[in-house]
Amino acid sequence: MSIRKRIEALFDDSAFRAPVLKLLSGNGVAFVIAYLAQIVLLRLYPDEFWGIADYVTAWVSILAPVASLRYEDALMLPEDGRKSAHAYLLAVSSVMVFCTALLLVLSLSDTVMGFFANKGGQWMLILPMALLANRLAKITELWLSRQEAFGRISAAQVIQSGSMVGVRLISGLANPGPGGLIWGFVAGFGLSFLSMSRKAVSTLRSSLAGRPSWTEIKDVASRYRRFPFFTMPAAMISGLITRLPILFIPEIFGMAVLGQYSRGFSILFVPLSLVAASIAQVFFVRAVEANRDGGLATFAGNVHARLVLMAFWPTAVLMVAGGDIFATLFGDDWREGASYVAYVAPWILLTVVASPLTRLFDVLERQRLELLITLISLVVIVSAMWLGSLSGDMLVLLLYLGVGGSLVRLGQIIWLLSLAGCSFGSMLKPYARYLVTGAPLLALVWAVSSLGMPWLTTIVGAIFGAVFLVVSVIREKLI
Repeated sequence: MSIRKRIEALFDDSAFRAPVLKLLSGNGVAFVIAYLAQIVLLRLYPDEFWGIADYVTAWVSILAPVASLRYEDALMLPEDGRKSAHAYLLAVSSVMVFCTALLLVLSLSDTVMGFFANKGGQWMLILPMALLANRLAKITELWLSRQEAFGRISAAQVIQSGSMVGVRLISGLANPGPGGLIWGFVAGFGLSFLSMSRKAVSTLRSSLAGRPSWTEIKDVASRYRRFPFFTMPAAMISGLITRLPILFIPEIFGMAVLGQYSRGFSILFVPLSLVAASIAQVFFVRAVEANRDGGLATFAGNVHARLVLMAFWPTAVLMVAGGDIFATLFGDDWREGASYVAYVAPWILLTVVASPLTRLFDVLERQRLELLITLISLVVIVSAMWLGSLSGDMLVLLLYLGVGGSLVRLGQIIWLLSLAGCSFGSMLKPYARYLVTGAPLLALVWAVSSLGMPWLTTIVGAIFGAVFLVVSVIREKLI
């Protein structure tokens, strides 16, 4: 096969790889914009301001499933496009009602605002707008994924990252404060939604082929009632599990320590989760088809292996030499954040791998099981954080959190792949393979880090990351 035909095959829309590549093209640009901006932003805003902003946006992630009742997850399941369109309208309507109610509660209740006084404070009043922008953008992304409008989604991701960074930079240069960081979040998701709205409206009209019906919306709400009853609480608990440290740390260690932790966590988690989100959007569509055709085990196993490949090197290199890398990119003031992320990095890796695979609960309509697993995970995480906090040492707390979080995520991955029909050996094989491939390179990075030249460690880590990726891709015959 010629090089030209190989390239054309990569973008064949009948394959799983093509839409993922389209989404990753947008995510790649968004990632570059966001990371280059971090080099400046982390010097403009002190850790305390980041702590406040991350505290507010953590509530967005926790409340997101409640706002929509997770009816957006029903978009992919009906073969009838009109039913799917009514599911979209149901999810959007639920979000608008919830955000309005949340704004009234925050505005009128002194008790609620008093709870946030020493944490998010007055900035919590922006929460309903941030939640609305985030949910409208994400639900519309899912709708366009069903329409396979992956190019439009990719462009929206670039708009989201660019506008978020732009607002934060302008605010930081003019008058740095938590508001600039939070309003940047709102602007990013708001403009992303607006960029997709025209395509969303046209495809909704085509799918509805007439006026929407309240009767049909009620039918959809009844038919997919498992989503609010089981998927919604499971998703909320899952979001709470990941963000629980952000809610817990200020109570003991203060907002500055939270800023160090949340930035270190985000610098690793956010780019990996962007890639995972791109995979998840396509995975949901293709997994439904694979399940109907009897090929779900092979498909899920292949996607799992690729997720491990994608997340392994960034996680491993930050564990080995994160202090030097953070100092080079963001300044010596952020070394502490690198030491924090090293303790929870395996948890982050497994969370990123597990996230797209959780769509298997929806594909197989096993939402009750999903709720049970997330409840068990919450108990483990809360127990780990409580035991760690007894020491009064932030690093001990993170050690307990990292171990507990890794165990529950690994258990979740094994359970999900078992449901899909994968063998236990095939589940563990990617981790062993990439560890063997990466160990010699990581040892060399660690050796370079002992020389006391952070810039050299960063360069070597980037070069060896490229070597690891090329070797793995060739070995896996991905091209």
